[in-house]
Amino acid sequence: MGKYYLLSWKNGKEPLASAYAPKGTKLAQDLISELNGINQLSFELCLVKLDVGKNGLIESSDLSDLKEIWLDYQPNSLAWPLMSERLKSVIEANLTGNEHIDWIACNVRNKKEVRPYFILRFNKMLDVLDIQKTTFVQGTGHIIRPVFSSSKVSVYNVFTKPSSNDLWKITSGLYVSEGMKKTIQRAKLTGMDFENTSVL
Repeated sequence: MGKYYLLSWKNGKEPLASAYAPKGTKLAQDLISELNGINQLSFELCLVKLDVGKNGLIESSDLSDLKEIWLDYQPNSLAWPLMSERLKSVIEANLTGNEHIDWIACNVRNKKEVRPYFILRFNKMLDVLDIQKTTFVQGTGHIIRPVFSSSKVSVYNVFTKPSSNDLWKITSGLYVSEGMKKTIQRAKLTGMDFENTSVL
């Protein structure tokens, strides 16, 4: 049975660069339906330094003391899977063809420098759960703890859990196969951690 991992942003105590949507941007879940059929984000994201202080997050436009600014899996205010061209290329080269994904291009700015990034989007809700073993909020389709079926996920190298609204289309809850994880690690791509996930 293959292993699968939840792809997450690298956790650390250090300050980091996060790509912020402009003030007044709609909530991420409201933007998803507006982006149907659209492959270019209409606004730029700007890099901001985030640090944790005694009273919560501290935002700063001075990124000069950060070792790394441009991460391959870039944290962002929308909590979307925001990927560099390198990470996009690695994922595209290792898809099985069953994933039904496409990409939304966007620009990320740090002062005068602008780089292209890409948001991964699913176009079909994938059947991946072991329904008997998955824990749901009683009487609803809301998932507390997903358990994936090994026979169902074996045809995918990247997938997401289903949800009762559009949140499955663009989500930070990306799961990858062990092969995809190893390929990403071999390419020395930055900004990611991998957490074990339940597959039965």
